[in-house]
Amino acid sequence: MKTTVIYEPRGRAREYSALAANLYSGCNHGCKYCYAPACLRRDRESFYKNPAKRKNIIEQLTKDCQELEGKCEERILLCFTCDPYQELEQELRITRAALELFHIYNLSFQVLTKAGTKAERDYDLYKPCDAFATTLTFMDEKKSLYYEPNAALPHDRIQAIKDAKAQGIETWVSFEPVLNTKEVFKLLDATHEYVDLYKVGKVSNFQTDEPVNWNRFGHEIVNKLEKLGKKYYIKKDLQKYM
Repeated sequence: MKTTVIYEPRGRAREYSALAANLYSGCNHGCKYCYAPACLRRDRESFYKNPAKRKNIIEQLTKDCQELEGKCEERILLCFTCDPYQELEQELRITRAALELFHIYNLSFQVLTKAGTKAERDYDLYKPCDAFATTLTFMDEKKSLYYEPNAALPHDRIQAIKDAKAQGIETWVSFEPVLNTKEVFKLLDATHEYVDLYKVGKVSNFQTDEPVNWNRFGHEIVNKLEKLGKKYYIKKDLQKYM
């Protein structure tokens, strides 16, 4: 695949999407557990405080879309190492421009964000083959503010899911990282009517909010999802404990 911005993820990210693109360098959400600074070998404080659009991102993405037109059936995920609707997006609208390109070149996409209803601005660009996804970690707003200080609060993220579903957009939720199992089950109870698919993974290289018995949690979440009749994917890092 001869592309510059759109790439094939490896490792744990590959379980979420076969293709992805990262539109920004850095992210102001400031999530304490974020793996991206270490992955990109960036200073964590600078990563949070100095996000920027990637150089020539739309020009390069246009060339990638032209290269993939008519050849690609996989969804392109936005984004793994940043949030596509972080604060800077409200000014630059890079994500909006990217989705417009996917629309023009008939490429499928999926958006993964913690920005909640800020993402609703672009629901008009979703085709039947596209999907809207949200990472959910806590129902407790105080815990959410502590671990994800500049991301949308839980109720706002859940509202974005409800609104997407009401517009006929496919939805999925990422329960990764799992930092508090009780909170995950509360979130599942609050969202299952509006979510088409759940993807569940543990946490890597970060202290959980409470001690977790991963074997017990894995079996309990699967049982709950099956009772609710929900589609789900258990990531390999959690599967090995089951």
